[in-house]
Order: sequence, then C-alpha cells, then structure tokens
Amino acid sequence: MSFYTFILQKILFPISNIIIRRKFWRYYKEFLKSQYFNREKIEELQLIKLKKLVKHAYETVPLYKESMDKANVNPEEIKTLQDIKKLPVVTKNDFRNGFPQKCTSNIISKSKWVPDSTSGSTGSPFEFIRDKEFSDYTLANTLRNHTWTGYNVGNKIIGLWGFHKRPFQAQIFEKLIRRKFISSFDVEINYKDYYKIIKNYNPYLIEAYSASVTHFAKLLKQEGLYDLTVPAVISSAETLYPENKKIIEEMLHTKVYNRYGSREVGNIAHECEERKGLHINAESYIVEVVKKHPEDEQGRLIVTNLTNFTMPFIRYDTEDYATIFLQAKSSTKKEQNKICSCGRTLPMLKSVEGRVTDFIILTNGKELSYLFFNYFFEQYGAYLKQFQVIQDKKDHLLMRLVITNKYTDSKEREIVQGIKNKVGKDMNITIEKVDKVEKEKSGKLRPVKRLI
Repeated sequence: MSFYTFILQKILFPISNIIIRRKFWRYYKEFLKSQYFNREKIEELQLIKLKKLVKHAYETVPLYKESMDKANVNPEEIKTLQDIKKLPVVTKNDFRNGFPQKCTSNIISKSKWVPDSTSGSTGSPFEFIRDKEFSDYTLANTLRNHTWTGYNVGNKIIGLWGFHKRPFQAQIFEKLIRRKFISSFDVEINYKDYYKIIKNYNPYLIEAYSASVTHFAKLLKQEGLYDLTVPAVISSAETLYPENKKIIEEMLHTKVYNRYGSREVGNIAHECEERKGLHINAESYIVEVVKKHPEDEQGRLIVTNLTNFTMPFIRYDTEDYATIFLQAKSSTKKEQNKICSCGRTLPMLKSVEGRVTDFIILTNGKELSYLFFNYFFEQYGAYLKQFQVIQDKKDHLLMRLVITNKYTDSKEREIVQGIKNKVGKDMNITIEKVDKVEKEKSGKLRPVKRLI
C-alpha cells in the first residue's frame, strides 16, 4: 500500500464521511466482510431490508399502493424472500406515467432528492430520483467490486466513459480517488491522444464501455501501438463479446472483468478474479431471472434495489436477459452454497445476454439474439470494419456497413443470403454503406437495435 492510499483509506475517507455525513466508507468496510457470509445470513439481511422497503413503498409511494392493491397483496404477506414473487413487476413505462409524484415517496423532502436520467437506449430518456443513501451504497459496491480486480482504493483509474454532468462534490471525490475521464464519443479521433494519456498517467484500472475500449484496442493494433500495460479493465454498459475481450487483453496486456448494472439502479453484479460468472451485490439487490418456460436457460432479469427509498425500484424489469447460476446446497457450513472458488458466497449470474431491444423479432414471432449477428459478421472481418443491424419494421432489417476496399457486390449478396437463411425469406434486408456507425447519445455503440 502506497503512502497516498494509506492516508486516503485510514484518514481522509473515514474522517470526511463523519464531517459530510456520508456512509459509503462504512458500507464498503462492511461489504468486505459480508461477501463471505454464509447464504442464510445474506438472505436474512435481504429479507429485513425487503420487508422495510415494501412497507415504506406501499404506505408512501402511490405507484406501489395502486399496483399492490390491484394484485391483492399487502406488505404483511412478505414473510420470506420467495414471497417477493407475489409483488407485481414494474416497468419503465410505469415510472414514466405520472413522474415524479406517482413514483416517489411522499414523506421524503425534495431537498433530499438527487435527480438523474439515462439517455434511453431507444432514444426515449428515462428520468429517476435517487438519494444519498442509495448513492452511498452504490459507491460502496463499486469500490468493493474494484478490489476484486486487485485494485486498491487510491490506485489510479481512467474512465473511458460518456460524460454526465457531475456536481462539485463528485468532482472532488474523483480527484481524491485519482480517477481521470476521457470521452467515449471521440475514440476514433483522439485515440493517439488517449494512448499518450494512459501511458503517462499509468493507471491500474480502466473502466469503459465495452465497444469503446474494444474500438480503442483495434485502433492501437492498427497503428502498431503494443506497449500499453494496464493491470485491469472493467467492461460495462454493453455486451462483452469473447473476441472483443481477447483483443482488449492483447493490446492492453490486461485482464478484462465484466460488470452488469444500470444508471437507475446501480452496479448489480461483477466478475471476481476467477472471471467465471458475475457475483451479485446481494446486500443491496435481489435479482430474479424470470423465464418464459421452465426449460429455458435464460429469462428476463428482474431487480429489486433495496437501498433507494426516495424512488423505490421493486421487481423492476431491466429489459435485459440473463442466465443465473443455481446455488447448490452442501452438508458442511463452510462449503454451503460456495459456487465460486474465490470463496465469496454471494449468488451469481452466469451471464447477462443483452437488452430486449437487442433481440430481433422474426416474422414467425420468434426472437433472434444479437449474438447471431455478432458471430455471423466475425467471418467477414476482411470486408467490414463495423456493422449495425436495425429492425425498423416487422419484416425489414436495415444493415449499416462500414466496408473495406475488399468488399464486393458478390460478397454483399453472400452476406444477405447468409442472413436470410437465418431470419427467413419473408424478412426484407436493405444494405446501407456508411462511413461510421453512429453512437447513441450516451456514447454507447449498439450493433443490433430493434425499434419496433
């Protein structure tokens, strides 16, 4: 531990938390212990928080009073974690209708509100309210997750991220933890400058959108810039494809860790050093994977945030698909439910498969995962620099392609036929050649996008 990290962890954060009445450092220290609790103790903590949250939401948040009454359920019926299934699922549209009065607590002063929003993956922004308690829990989870990569609080960080307006207090915090931001919007223009910044700053960790750090790695390879070494990269906000993980690790001489979360509910799950699945931050979240059919491996990812009492998210449909690891019981307390060799007993997601709107709806009504297109176009690396597939009608796909000088009309016919073989002859396909695939307003890049 360096002198700076010692001062930060032993003096600055503990004292500043007392002075400014924040709790993130206390929660962080608690989380370092609770990640090794046995399953029963973790579930006991979850149930206590869930009961308190549901009672609060029912009594003070009109959205939950109405939806729970309609479902004929009351807070007293929540006696076990399994009882959460009695509660109705809520969606973004439920929150949008009547925001903010209908979905915020009527006993919490607006002076305690921390308004925020997402850009909206389909171009429709989503506004929400959080509070300091939620922010402290989120920060504590983030710091703990960082340590799973070998990071020590106070090590330097680069954020290759979309820019959000940060309050002055947040800017001070970024300086304290030595986190520097560079824009994900301008990678293709500024990648040589970014290369110099990273080389000179020498961070332990890079946090980035998956597509942005992948694009950065590909541009480094194109320029023959092989001499960056960053011990850890956290990929977030977008799907981490295996081939992208490979090139990031090759060009940054690093290990890539996958993280799953969202701006409205925080960091939900993260890979540990074993990188064989994502540990759920179970002290702050209850995660369900709701399947259409019992035999399905994956299902809709439903999240309950246990820490936001200003605008509760209880059984919130994230619009993502995921696969969860089933927890195996053991006869010995020490080994009970340990499903990762790292020793942490937190429940795990096997994978997060992507957003609902990243799945194409075929003309027969079946869904086709974005992964098909990712693997399909992999074989055309010599002919294409980038691709984007957009479903704008039930029977139409628009394919935007950034082509190389090797691309030919015959290769285009081959691509169209190959995709038609999968999506069906009733699906019409239009090819549009573009100079680049535009990013979303958030700075993310979506290779597959459903607009219907």
